Amino acid sequence: MKLRLNIFIFVLLTGSAIAQPRVHIGITTAFNSTYVLDKGISEDPRYSAQANYEWAPVGASLGVDFTNSFGLQLESIKAAQGQIYQMIETVQSTQRMIAERNIDLSYIQFPLLLKMMSGGNSAARFNFQIGPQLSLLNSGSETIKFIQDANINLAEGNDIPLDASTVLVGSEADIPVAYQQALADGTATPPSSNANEVPLEYFQDTNNPDYYNMPEQSSMILMNSDVESGIQKFKDKEIQLALGFGVDIDLLKHFYLSANVRANYSFTDMRNQDLIDMIGDDDITSIFSNRANLLVGAQIGLHWMIGGNRSFRVKKEALAKDIVR
Repeated sequence: MKLRLNIFIFVLLTGSAIAQPRVHIGITTAFNSTYVLDKGISEDPRYSAQANYEWAPVGASLGVDFTNSFGLQLESIKAAQGQIYQMIETVQSTQRMIAERNIDLSYIQFPLLLKMMSGGNSAARFNFQIGPQLSLLNSGSETIKFIQDANINLAEGNDIPLDASTVLVGSEADIPVAYQQALADGTATPPSSNANEVPLEYFQDTNNPDYYNMPEQSSMILMNSDVESGIQKFKDKEIQLALGFGVDIDLLKHFYLSANVRANYSFTDMRNQDLIDMIGDDDITSIFSNRANLLVGAQIGLHWMIGGNRSFRVKKEALAKDIVR
């Protein structure tokens, strides 16, 4: 009985030493390439996607390494995502850029990552991370800014909410006379307190209802996180998949540096269902059929390991053995 008890205590103490979790906290920063995957826009010949780069200036992490090969890490990251599309007009086989469509989004992201690491006690360790991510929207806007006068078919492609969109003109001289008369008659209601914001319908071409006469330096406001309308409002949260791979390098007894390639992809459409129903985008079976966020970037961080890093612990144990000898 005593022998069994001794064996049990030995196994318990040995297992506790092997599986003793190591807690670490850190700060991170990242530089990312961001994309908005929208099948309707990408297949529309009027648009040309442009490279978009954003900083994720600050992030924090809290992790637990349960063994040398396995751990969990929760992060909180302030990150910008979005995409810029150039709007192209073709006249007699000649193309010119008439506007930029800018989707600009700011999130607080909370990835919960399963972290798998190379074993051993070396100062440099490779790792792979994967897990779900909750992204909460701080602010968002989608605008089309015209860099020159244009008469354009906005109904083509069926991706713009024509009845809900407004236009912010560059000067009072660009406010349509029909809108000024409607305000004077009381038949129109200003969409906001900004006197230069005009409902899109007043720019409609009287000779061709599908076309709109857009003045230079005007901006179409398609979506915004500050409006009350469900049609023009972004979803306030997204569920995403986050993953990455990289290396951790011990610097000092309690500090290590992390350098990773990180990515995330959203499973949920960033638009509200009211807008999806309006534009008739019912095909969400393909991974690229909905409007999804994609981010790929490089992340660097500095972390403090409570109790010391594994390589320094090994050095300390070896030194203690040498002293005993």
